[in-house]
Amino acid sequence: MSCALVRTAPSAPRARAANRAPPAGGRRASRQTPARLIATPRAVEGGASSVGPAVDGVDDTHRRERARPQLACPICLRAFVAGTTCACCARTFPTIDGKILDLCLDAGGANGTYTDPPLRKSGTTLFQSEAIANVYENGWRQSFAWAGFPGESTEWEYAMEYVKAAGHGGGGGVLLDVSCGSGLFTRRFAASGAFDHVVASDYSASMMRQTVTYCDADDATCSAVKDGALSFVRADVGRLPFATGSVDVVHAGAAMHCWPSPSAAMVEVARVLRPGGVFVASTFMDPTSMLEDVFGAGAEAAAAPLAEAFVNSGVGTGGAFNQFWREKDLRDLTGMCGLEGFERRRSRQFILFRVNKPL
Repeated sequence: MSCALVRTAPSAPRARAANRAPPAGGRRASRQTPARLIATPRAVEGGASSVGPAVDGVDDTHRRERARPQLACPICLRAFVAGTTCACCARTFPTIDGKILDLCLDAGGANGTYTDPPLRKSGTTLFQSEAIANVYENGWRQSFAWAGFPGESTEWEYAMEYVKAAGHGGGGGVLLDVSCGSGLFTRRFAASGAFDHVVASDYSASMMRQTVTYCDADDATCSAVKDGALSFVRADVGRLPFATGSVDVVHAGAAMHCWPSPSAAMVEVARVLRPGGVFVASTFMDPTSMLEDVFGAGAEAAAAPLAEAFVNSGVGTGGAFNQFWREKDLRDLTGMCGLEGFERRRSRQFILFRVNKPL
């Protein structure tokens, strides 16, 4: 049956200490500007192809430099400049095809013969396939409509509503699109002109290559290349190679159900967000979540034991999911990582939510 999207009010802010502990070592990492790793965003219907004009007479090039993401070594998290060797770890991280900075631990084959033990589910592994990367925007993502996903354009608009409600997306700041897949939302964010800089990031090298291919496909976005408004970083969401407190917005579209360790990933999201930053994500809820749509308020709570049994069983996740989610689990996960103000939209198994990092 057709179900309207349901929206909740933000939850009450959590109490927090007035004094915050200083960064490790008692000082903040130096803010070094990384080398440019830029590609052109593909034109997006309904979005501007440029990245926005200069503001208040300030030279736009300088504004871009100030807003660039601050890279960090994925091993020691010290400030890192692309193309250099980490002074602490003596690791040098290469680029893929000259455009994608590879900041995963296995970059350049550094892992040798070592591989991590097989994952319980194959969600992460599946999307490393070039075949899946090639079809992701040609039927795969569109098939999510069965679960209540509203379509890419509408989902992006909902995400931007949450971003703007949190005080971002007004023409400045850095957005990190984690687990970006083929760059479906990256391109929309970059073409909107709502951010100084957008970073496309995924663990899959195949997906990152597909993102670059799509972003290079339209000559009309050459201005974005000149402005340096988009960069590509292969990264593990469980060990994000960005400085603490250096990102204004983190977005994860239809990704969390594939993360091998959601708690590790959420800690990293909370770490890289600036105070006042916002995390916006969509994912799949377990099928029992639809009971509230059908039977009204309270039905989902009554079915909680069934939902828990379903989620723990892994039934229906197939090869593309590590798990389905319950709303309470999302609230608890983000809350235990220090994020607050949970607000969401839901339809059948689709959920889009936002949480903020306290000021």
